Amino acid sequence: MSEPGIDPAAIPSDALQSGVPDTTFSLFAAFRVSSSHPVVLDGRDVPGIVRELEDVSREIDDEGVVIRGWYDVSGVRSDADVLVWLQGVAPEDLQWSLRQLRRAAIVQPLIRTWSALGIVVDATGSDEAPKQWLSVSAVSERPGLAGAPGAVAIQSAAACGIGDADWIVTYEADELAWIVDHLRDAGGSGARGGTIAGRLIDPAEMVEVLQ
Repeated sequence: MSEPGIDPAAIPSDALQSGVPDTTFSLFAAFRVSSSHPVVLDGRDVPGIVRELEDVSREIDDEGVVIRGWYDVSGVRSDADVLVWLQGVAPEDLQWSLRQLRRAAIVQPLIRTWSALGIVVDATGSDEAPKQWLSVSAVSERPGLAGAPGAVAIQSAAACGIGDADWIVTYEADELAWIVDHLRDAGGSGARGGTIAGRLIDPAEMVEVLQ
């Protein structure tokens, strides 16, 4: 019996024959600045803070988990300032990686306001480098990929039985307007559990975003 919400056609045939599909999980976590514990740094703190986050990122990468990106989501929603996107083959590795990131000095004072986990079942452009803008939606129905513009990479992750929504869908593009245009022409995202969008940033930019 196939797992509810996951299309067997999206799983490679050799994986089906072996009974152990080659899976990829995505985990998203959004954080906001705490008014009671703000991130306050002076110029002497910044190099060490950034280096620590880069070191933790390398440690996570050594364990087979990819940080696809950190995103500046400030001003998009009132309850979030940064978003991180993790990918890996085991959900427990993603959970461990998120805990490691939360122990980093720049992330520790932040309050996690939203997170989602799903298993990737189909994607366009998933092998490409992260694009400059990301939109993540928690939806009730799996979106179609047919006719998706090449400028917008789409990834669907099944979250049935994991969270509040059945699907976690990401849209990546080098211009935010391209994502907006695509979703407008497609009739919207069908978001049930919320949508968040942000700009790709590096660890050094985290300091400016969070202060």
